[in-house]
Amino acid sequence: MHRRTFLSRSLWAGAALATLPLDEVFAATAGKNYYVDGAAGNDRHDGGSPAQAWRSLDRLNQASFGPGDKILFKRGGDYPGVFQPKGSGRDGAPIVVDAYGEGAPPHLHADGRTPSTVRLQNVEYWTVRNLAISNQGPQPGARRTGVHLFHQDFGIAHGIVLQGLHIHDVNGSPLKQQGGGSAILVEAKGKGRPTRYQDLKIVDNTIERSERDGILFLAAGNRTGGLATGVIVRGNRISEVPGDCILVKGCDGALVERNTVSHCGELPRGEAAAGIWPFDCDNTLIQYNEVSDHKAYADGQGYDADFRCRNTVIQYNYSHDNAGGMALVCNDGRGGDKIGNTGTIVRFNVSINDALRKTGSASLRISGPVDGSQIYNNIIIIPQKPIADAEVTVFKATSWKGVPNSTAIHDNIVVAPRAPGVEMQLATQTKLGENHFYAGKGGGTSLAKADDAMLDRFRTHRPSLAQVNALVKACFANGKPVPNALDLIARLT
Repeated sequence: MHRRTFLSRSLWAGAALATLPLDEVFAATAGKNYYVDGAAGNDRHDGGSPAQAWRSLDRLNQASFGPGDKILFKRGGDYPGVFQPKGSGRDGAPIVVDAYGEGAPPHLHADGRTPSTVRLQNVEYWTVRNLAISNQGPQPGARRTGVHLFHQDFGIAHGIVLQGLHIHDVNGSPLKQQGGGSAILVEAKGKGRPTRYQDLKIVDNTIERSERDGILFLAAGNRTGGLATGVIVRGNRISEVPGDCILVKGCDGALVERNTVSHCGELPRGEAAAGIWPFDCDNTLIQYNEVSDHKAYADGQGYDADFRCRNTVIQYNYSHDNAGGMALVCNDGRGGDKIGNTGTIVRFNVSINDALRKTGSASLRISGPVDGSQIYNNIIIIPQKPIADAEVTVFKATSWKGVPNSTAIHDNIVVAPRAPGVEMQLATQTKLGENHFYAGKGGGTSLAKADDAMLDRFRTHRPSLAQVNALVKACFANGKPVPNALDLIARLT
């Protein structure tokens, strides 16, 4: 079409829409509903109503969708195969995948026949919600996943939302070097065109029995082409995931909050993993989460600020019964990376019964050439460990081709059956301010005494996240522990 003709027709169309009543404008720009019924549908139908529903994922994959379209799966239905739709929505008019009718969520399952059950590839402005998704094969499979966001040489992928999904029974490999496996996999790649996500939201999902990992970002962006922005991981409930439960990578300003991780299970010997952590990210905020029962052979902390991370804040979280401890701050010094790990803050967290290994674990470990970390206003409660004669170490520095530098540790509250170890000798320019230590009466120390019965109750009693958040806010005033902090802790039992 000639450019002038195109412009004149476009202007006429815009003017015509402007003269319509508002409800007619919405009707003129709204998308179409497509229905899928795994029992009574027929792929020869037009899909435009429940009576004319399609039947299969294959039929959906043949179509191309546009702004405002809705793809509605009938509840109680069974949908084998892979769902890999085409087309994109736009700002204000995403393509929405949802459920209709009554009963159990629609169940999409690849059964190990394809690497993923839902694959959003080089599309944007999609919302996928209220589905059950699994990918359980006869044998574990490397890189097997439930939902795969894959964007390559795409540019900025806007507005993808995963919400209210039940992702379960994904049997990937338990070994990271074999490719692992995950419930949700986020992957942006770009050789010819830098690619990253913007306004990606993973919220209110339930993840169960996923091997190896839960929500895994291989990369949401990168420092050459741009880090992802507007990333939110919120309100997810994750259980029976033995590896990295939430790992964000390649983001600036990611918000990871109000997620719950529990009953993690075992990983093979030699595998390292942690509950919630960023890698190669700036300005990550991790808050109001609860992580428990992480048992990874190596690491195994509730929270971690890892390599190439700047200005991570880990605050108002709850950590309990994690083998490796409450938190890890680390950096591998072998590569000579200029970004390193700088400016991590760990504050206002509560740890109960963490660092369960007999030797080598600590409530908080700082490893490698980490610079400028601040650890303050945390409450760490260490009941008698289940292993006899186990070490009780609260803060520990270790070398990893370099040592921590300029670490500030102050105004924390530590309650333990005996005086806990503070092993920061390897670190340089450590600032150990006043920390309040309370030991049980049988501890044989000159520390202020904690009630042995209270410590014994904490061997089994686990308060709620709301309770520990209220506690930590009550126990500090103007950055200092309040005089009756131990009494407030005792009331928690």
